[in-house]
Amino acid sequence: MKRIDRPQGSGSESLCHATKNKRLTKTYPILLKFGLRVERLARHYHAAQGDPNLVRSGNISAEEETAILALYKAPPQGMSYIEELRNSLAGEICPMCGGSNPTTLDHYLMKQKYPEYALLTYNLVPACSCNQKRGERLYDAATQARILHPYYDDFMSNPLIKLNFNPGIDVPIFQIVYLMPVADPNFRNLEYHVQNVILRTNFLTFIGKRWTKVKFAPDGVLPGHFRHRSTQDEFHHYLLEQSAARSADEGCNSWASIFFRSISEREVSDWLFENYEVLGH
Repeated sequence: MKRIDRPQGSGSESLCHATKNKRLTKTYPILLKFGLRVERLARHYHAAQGDPNLVRSGNISAEEETAILALYKAPPQGMSYIEELRNSLAGEICPMCGGSNPTTLDHYLMKQKYPEYALLTYNLVPACSCNQKRGERLYDAATQARILHPYYDDFMSNPLIKLNFNPGIDVPIFQIVYLMPVADPNFRNLEYHVQNVILRTNFLTFIGKRWTKVKFAPDGVLPGHFRHRSTQDEFHHYLLEQSAARSADEGCNSWASIFFRSISEREVSDWLFENYEVLGH
């Protein structure tokens, strides 16, 4: 989970131009009328901040839908912004789930249900494989809880979750703890996002493997830890520094940042301090 800058333009100008291109025989003249209203759709999407509770359908025909999806599948040269967006965060942190290497595009409003927004940059979010694992989960009509939007939800820049677990058992059970107050109007959205995006990924597997490394082979995860073990307080301060450094580098809700935040809790920090001597570290 990570707040990222929204693209400068909606892509509507390039899209409008493409709808008038007679050489694009799969879409011309089918999308001529759609091209006339695409800027209005972009303004509506932006005003609603992509919220599926607020975004209205564009009422397009089945023929227009097919043509729009054909443009997305094989965009003409004038719509290079799609590929540029897809590669814009390669090798970095996924803004949707906090995993790594987001090299696909997540249609925040799914293109199958909201094809009229399928080509707007505001609706195209670089993502990793969580894109496929989310599927068509978008919002709960009853509670209005929804998936978080990295372009519009500014609070995604804040630490949002940590993990509680018992470090003394062989296979800990990691429990999500929300750092946002329950009374916050975005709490249900955060909870819905964690349940329907993050926990459908390999997040907990990553956490479990990273904990095993910290426990049995800490040198690869905690550089220079042996120089900071004079006292429990010193070691705890060292883990807090490691957590802050990871958050500064990757954002405070990357999987690694969440992990370091969690092992920096005093109960876990003290357990590691006491048991590293027993474990021979």
